[in-house]
Amino acid sequence: MSFRFNFSVLCFTSEELEPTENESTVQNPVDKYDSLNSLFQSDKQPFIPPSELVLNNLIDILPSTLIAERIFFSTCEQSVLYKRHLSDVKFQLAQEDNLLETNYNEGTRILELTADSDIVQGVYEGGLKTWECSHDLVEFLSKNIINLDFEGKKILELGCGSSLPGIYILTTKNPFRVDFQDYNKQVLKLVTIPNILLNTLLCPKTKDFFNGTTEIDVPEYSNLLDQVKKSRFFMGDWSGLTDIINLNSEQEKYDLILSSETIYNTDSLPKLYNVIKYSLKRPSGVAYPFFFIMHSYFT
Repeated sequence: MSFRFNFSVLCFTSEELEPTENESTVQNPVDKYDSLNSLFQSDKQPFIPPSELVLNNLIDILPSTLIAERIFFSTCEQSVLYKRHLSDVKFQLAQEDNLLETNYNEGTRILELTADSDIVQGVYEGGLKTWECSHDLVEFLSKNIINLDFEGKKILELGCGSSLPGIYILTTKNPFRVDFQDYNKQVLKLVTIPNILLNTLLCPKTKDFFNGTTEIDVPEYSNLLDQVKKSRFFMGDWSGLTDIINLNSEQEKYDLILSSETIYNTDSLPKLYNVIKYSLKRPSGVAYPFFFIMHSYFT
């Protein structure tokens, strides 16, 4: 289904993801797009293995204040969402590096990468940046919110980054749980989790709270951690992710899976496909992966 001029959304139902006799063909449904790989060549690095980020406190995650900005959506003005400003994230990364005895660590590496490139495969997957497709997915959800039943449902956002689509559902339709996955641990700690708290406990859901950028005090309340513990957080590569999530039954699987702007190399498409395939509840589960399409290369 075409959503905008240069963005597309796929809707996978769990019935369409049933195993077939020729599994190898199913696992790579985009072979015809292999020529796109040449546009994104980079030095390949070993992928970070998947794991779960378990939080027992927020001391090492949240500073005393957060710089928040209001997100505006062109087609759903009634939606009120906030996110942490990128400059505030980078400031915390740099500040944490200065407090460490080592001269070179993950925070320093990510800061260098964001200065030179949006993405370096296997090292940094672009989660600090809020990509345009996440706005598109929020707008898609808001347009179809009447027809989408999220009440009491389990939802997973893959490659969440700023996590705007997952947070939109979390704050709009009272789901049972929304879980989040991103490649980099630092993205979950410094972007995803602060954004969840900004939209659930720290910023009131009123249009007139602020319209630009403002500084938000972070109180030392236990309910902040309680809010975060309502979700699970996963990091690392998609390969083996379903083993970490540990979905032993259909009931434990997800009713809805979201993903926006997570594919820039077709090598990753089989991984994304398989996570969706083995994590989606049957027969009612639905997945909405949004991604950028370079039309001139898909003819």
